Amino acid sequence: MKCRFVILSCALIFLPIVLMSQPSSDALVSSCVLAAGENTTYLKDFRVQLPKAASATASPVYKANMYLMKNMKYRFSVCDAPGSKGELVITIFDQGKELISSFNKGTGKKFGSIDFICNKTGLYTLWYGFSNGEQGSGVGVVSMIK
Repeated sequence: MKCRFVILSCALIFLPIVLMSQPSSDALVSSCVLAAGENTTYLKDFRVQLPKAASATASPVYKANMYLMKNMKYRFSVCDAPGSKGELVITIFDQGKELISSFNKGTGKKFGSIDFICNKTGLYTLWYGFSNGEQGSGVGVVSMIK
């Protein structure tokens, strides 16, 4: 009984210290959700942290699958963490075919969000990566536009 009390006391003393020392990306997620706009409904977020590319040809990416519904309009927002060296980019694929990206390769312009009208119900692949293969961390938020 005394042993349980000592363990419980230690846990209660050190738990706040452990929780305070862990970096939280909740504030970044919240700001990215707000940046999506008032006319949106939050669906999901993806927390991305990638290393610098080892070579110029192979940039690391974070891949996620998401089921999207036909005739629905989605907004994909990307937000970079403070101190991130790269800028987060999202590219949406359907069965290996690129549909849309937040980075325009022709102009070199990066967008903070992209809107996508889904033409068919199915599983889509989201690729998150950082421009120029830089190291970075950030958040991708998927919202439905009302």
